[in-house]
Amino acid sequence: MFLHLKEIRDNYLKYFDLEPVLGDKFIDHYNNINQDGVFDAKTKRLIALCGSIIAGCKGCILGQVDHSINHGATAREILEVCSISMSLGGTLPLNELP
Repeated sequence: MFLHLKEIRDNYLKYFDLEPVLGDKFIDHYNNINQDGVFDAKTKRLIALCGSIIAGCKGCILGQVDHSINHGATAREILEVCSISMSLGGTLPLNELP
């Protein structure tokens, strides 16, 4: 599963090499928005996971699961987010779970 994530991340980095100004802006925004704020970083990643599942973005799902785990999310928390996203997104999330 995470080998696929590495391939997706590598492709992002290739794009950022071709568009360095946009890439730098994206990375800055991404890093800033995912730091602790009103919500802690783990909660933000779990929220992002929910949105990723609803959107059906496999790379986003894999990335947010990885980040959620790195921020201390448990398997039960991740599965509950999956359940929430399925209730919001209909059948699309069922097809996109990793």
